[in-house]
Amino acid sequence: MTVWGRSPLLVVIPLWMSFGSASATLTEPQICYVLDGILFLYGIILTALYCRIKICNAKEAAAENAKGKQNVEESVYTGLTPHAQDTYETIGMKK
Repeated sequence: MTVWGRSPLLVVIPLWMSFGSASATLTEPQICYVLDGILFLYGIILTALYCRIKICNAKEAAAENAKGKQNVEESVYTGLTPHAQDTYETIGMKK
């Protein structure tokens, strides 16, 4: 705990140095495989989170429609009036 109070660099620099020595033991294809695995897991996690958000939003929308609330489209246009048919006004010319 005292290390975190001082400076984050005291933790980052030794970790960075240890990764440098660990990567020397791995060959280039092995590093690529490790990075590919990390990216694959990252993609799966992001896809799962995206699907979770879409499913939750769909459930909320279905619940709102079941309760009899207005649709989002209806609430956007509430209070708007149509344009007047005559877009140009004639100027009264005094003679």
